Amino acid sequence: MNPRKLSVLSLGLSLAFAVALSSAAAQKQPAPPSSPSASATAPIFDSDAIGKKQIADYQKVALDSGRRLLLIFGTNECAPCRAFNRAIHEKQFFAAFINQFVPVYIDVSSGTNASLLADYNVNPAAEQPGIVILMPDARIMDVLAQGEMAALTRKGDAAVQEFFLVRFLKTEK
Repeated sequence: MNPRKLSVLSLGLSLAFAVALSSAAAQKQPAPPSSPSASATAPIFDSDAIGKKQIADYQKVALDSGRRLLLIFGTNECAPCRAFNRAIHEKQFFAAFINQFVPVYIDVSSGTNASLLADYNVNPAAEQPGIVILMPDARIMDVLAQGEMAALTRKGDAAVQEFFLVRFLKTEK
């Protein structure tokens, strides 16, 4: 076979192989999660994270995107926190939810982050999760400070989702 034909054939095979590999990799690679997994055992809250820094970092995201900031105060051992997380991660609901809110999971099992509860008037003795919804400019829109979200989780995923659905902002298309 002539060297030129061999070179063209080699190049064509290399390109076909590269396209096939990238296509296979794209199909196998999951999208990065926007918030903690809904897995029953995976950690929801990062116990090493500094809550004030989390809030400041995600406040910038909320402001830049025009979405509201959703502060979720809880712990990894909190059953209602896991139920809440499962409810918002229901596939169809989560797609709409993430277009409206920037969720921030703040572990309040440590003293530093636990002190943030007082900053947002969330009762530290109440059942978790504590929920605070902030407008993109950081104005407080809603606070569930007395265990209200825990009570909703006992009513099921639909009750948690309904709480947020009535708070969705209409968007222009």
